[in-house]
Amino acid sequence: MPATLTRPVLVFDGECDFCQSCVRFAERITAREFTSVAYQIADLAALGLRANDCSDAVQWVAVDGEITSAHEAVASVLRHARWPWPLVGRVMLWPGVRGVAERVYQRVARRRSCIVEAPTPPDGA
Repeated sequence: MPATLTRPVLVFDGECDFCQSCVRFAERITAREFTSVAYQIADLAALGLRANDCSDAVQWVAVDGEITSAHEAVASVLRHARWPWPLVGRVMLWPGVRGVAERVYQRVARRRSCIVEAPTPPDGA
């Protein structure tokens, strides 16, 4: 059982430049606070996570202890952001769109070591 949290936690690969860039973007667009931590230094047991899962995909641990992974974790992060990102996060989980989001996430995750930095939208996004 995950520890009692006061805000959600985003757990990512701290050795991946692309992952770090994505986390910086998420922190920039956030509307509600969350904690981000590299899985290499996180107390995974306290969060109810395993290192294998964290090395495979980003993890989102909600305040209620619910854990989402991969594209679902990205959708959770987006639902915590400023408009219009929450809409994008919700659409990612619609039937039909969910499968596409999952395949895109898997494809990017397999190639993430080749990607140095995530694209950055214009200021104010």
